[in-house]
Amino acid sequence: MYKKSLLLSCVLFLNLVWIPTGDAMESPQLIPNIEYGTTAKKVAYLTFDDGPSINTMNILDILDRYHIKATFFVLANSTDYGLKGYREIMRRGHVIGLHSYDHNVNKIYRSKETYFRDVTDLEHFLYDHFRVQPNIIRLPGGSKNIHCQPSVMNEITHELETRGYHYFDWNVDSKDGISPYISQQTIIQSVLKGAEGKKEINVLLHDISSMKNTVKALPVIIEGLQKQGFTFEVISSQDPEFHL
Repeated sequence: MYKKSLLLSCVLFLNLVWIPTGDAMESPQLIPNIEYGTTAKKVAYLTFDDGPSINTMNILDILDRYHIKATFFVLANSTDYGLKGYREIMRRGHVIGLHSYDHNVNKIYRSKETYFRDVTDLEHFLYDHFRVQPNIIRLPGGSKNIHCQPSVMNEITHELETRGYHYFDWNVDSKDGISPYISQQTIIQSVLKGAEGKKEINVLLHDISSMKNTVKALPVIIEGLQKQGFTFEVISSQDPEFHL
């Protein structure tokens, strides 16, 4: 009787650890119930449009405090604080991307040609001053916006791809670009609520002189995203593009 019980126990144990192959894989009772993706990495890309500004140094200091790198989609700014801003962005290991020469959306979105003249002017500015040639872009207002006719935007985005640029929209909007009067709390809640349930987020923030609340909100945003399990990375041309 003892030998029979031992034999039965061995058979049951082998059934538990057996990895089925072939037709046996169709037996659902033999496949362990594993939840895949529970340890998947959650990545946040903090992106700042429209700088450098008088807020750039404060933003960089906050990022340094948390040992975080970010991506700055810049304009052309030849002021003393603007030139210092570019230098510090690069010196501290952040990434510069193209945004617009002067953000005049009524001018740049008249046609594909006017858009690329604007991009070329910004490229010349950055190369002449800093010898950098970014190939990542954020279009002013994103790749779907009220300032550009859809047919013109289709031409622009197709040409961007043809020329080897990589354009990035966002999937979390901080709302800080609406007005300088948007509250610190609104900015924080927009980001943290927008990040919930996502594994990868591209966060739209702004580096504009009048947007003081962005700077005030940034530490709370970073800590809130860390609590949600996010790590922080910069955008490169190798990353999947975020498109609206």
